[in-house]
Amino acid sequence: MASLNPDLDIALTQLTERLLTQEQTYAQTYVMAKGQLYRTELRLCPVLPHELPDDL
Repeated sequence: MASLNPDLDIALTQLTERLLTQEQTYAQTYVMAKGQLYRTELRLCPVLPHELPDDL
């Protein structure tokens, strides 16, 4: 599973750091994009190094 986009990786890393600073591992909100509302969810799940995909 290769990276989708470096900017997206950076944004998700920053969001992850903010959540973990607040001792949270889950966030849900609503956003609008291209005239459509979306529910967004982020769940942080720890991963061990041997569980990482080979193409990372």
